Amino acid sequence: MNYYPKKPVKSFLDLEVYQKLLAAAVVIVKRTRDRPDPSEITKNLHECVLSLPIKIAAAHSVRFGERDQSIRILEDVMMGCNKVVVYLEQFRDLYHTNDNDDLGTDFFEEQIKNILMVRSKVFRLQKSWKKFMMESNTFAMSLNQKN
Repeated sequence: MNYYPKKPVKSFLDLEVYQKLLAAAVVIVKRTRDRPDPSEITKNLHECVLSLPIKIAAAHSVRFGERDQSIRILEDVMMGCNKVVVYLEQFRDLYHTNDNDDLGTDFFEEQIKNILMVRSKVFRLQKSWKKFMMESNTFAMSLNQKN
């Protein structure tokens, strides 16, 4: 088995969670927007799913300066992922009529699976950032004690 290290993260664009949330947002909005009677569920689904990549970018931007805020933003992303799953299930159950259209049951199941997978990756990213913050705090404290 070969080991290939991940490429270094230079900006939020390099984060896998950002890339996957952006791709999911585009697919979900494109496939659910052309309904004859746009509902509150559709509007909420679109707003929620489109906000997730933006929140990842924001969390990445403040992770060194406002550390606690970056962790809270990642919490918001995980909550947003849960909301997207609920909105997808509501949309599917209320507006989906048959498996022959472009919004078959498989589409919803695939998107729900993708969003939940990304949610778990965001959780691991949050744990990683917390660990880094603890290590950098410990390092800073040890430097202060030497001076």
